[in-house]
Amino acid sequence: MAKNIILTAAPPEFGSVTPLSLTPWGRVLFDHEDAQGRVIGLDDPTGAFSLTLDSPEALTHPAILIPLDPHYRKRSHEATRFVSRVQGRAIPRHLLPVITPVRSLNLIRRLHAYDLYRAGADERRIATVLIDSRALTMPLNEWRDHAWRKSARDWRDEGIALVEGGYLKLLLEG
Repeated sequence: MAKNIILTAAPPEFGSVTPLSLTPWGRVLFDHEDAQGRVIGLDDPTGAFSLTLDSPEALTHPAILIPLDPHYRKRSHEATRFVSRVQGRAIPRHLLPVITPVRSLNLIRRLHAYDLYRAGADERRIATVLIDSRALTMPLNEWRDHAWRKSARDWRDEGIALVEGGYLKLLLEG
């Protein structure tokens, strides 16, 4: 699948920008121009790229345009690979892992559950502190099947796994 790189003309204040030469690239698969701009398909040993140029200056004074959409991270990685190829550097293979704010909160919650467990708290006390204080006064027959109990148990177990070496997976997976 071709990586779509959007090129536009860099503003003059960007100073000296290296013009983009298509010569060192592999085959030109297609080159189409219309009123909206020019699209060039390139085949290269590192992968196929589709260049979308909004003006002729995009080749002589190029800047990469990355839309701020849900695919921003992937597009940013593709742009990094493209620039590495253009500059003759090694091409990064994988996206670096990123811990999102939601993932960070979940990891913190698990570590808090682990801390409570280490301090002697049972599942009910963990749920009371981290979820809802009503867990402490809940009748036993209701507590046995409640989602808060399962969450407290899962968070505790995942916190233990993190502390016992599971944190190393974060370096690989984020």
